Amino acid sequence: MSYNTMKSDFLSILDRDEVQPGGPQAALADTFLQQGIGRIQRTARLPSMERAQLITPDSEPMLQFPVPPDLLQVMDILVPYPNDTRLYPLRHVSYRKLVQFNQFDSPHSYARSQTLIYVRGSVSVGTQLQFLYYGNFSPFADEDSDNELSASTPDLAVYAALKYAGDFFEHPLTQQWDQTYQAILAEVTQMGRDLDNEGGVNEVAQLYHWD
Repeated sequence: MSYNTMKSDFLSILDRDEVQPGGPQAALADTFLQQGIGRIQRTARLPSMERAQLITPDSEPMLQFPVPPDLLQVMDILVPYPNDTRLYPLRHVSYRKLVQFNQFDSPHSYARSQTLIYVRGSVSVGTQLQFLYYGNFSPFADEDSDNELSASTPDLAVYAALKYAGDFFEHPLTQQWDQTYQAILAEVTQMGRDLDNEGGVNEVAQLYHWD
């Protein structure tokens, strides 16, 4: 679904002449949609927001790499075992603790500081690091284009925008629109969990341990 189609759905449900194209407050429709998209990015972690960045140092061992500009939340940083093809996750620690570790060890931990992610030890030349994270939705190239959100769950964006419009106009259906948003969000979140759990039996950690 394109941005324009999503916007048309929003305007149809809101049903107020002043925000229709050509109306005195037409620009508010885009404002409400952007506010709704911002809310989704702040509070939701959807499959369509998952990103993967593959980084392979080619000239010297790597101790840091820049944070992607669309980063919302780190999921995992994976590196292969030395002399092995298996991947294992780096442990997240504070930056203060990380700088105390030996740079020449095999990589085992990471920390973020400002616009960089630091790893300890170092990632050797030719070793591929996988950086998995949740990222912002791609910007719309134009009003007739789509992105990950409008292609997968446009109704989530529509009802997120309706909540902001409802608050602005003190609309009597505001609470109902927000409840619809929460219901759609719960469905999409559950779909993500089901997707992760599909295809086999899950391993559950035991509650008690004994010798």
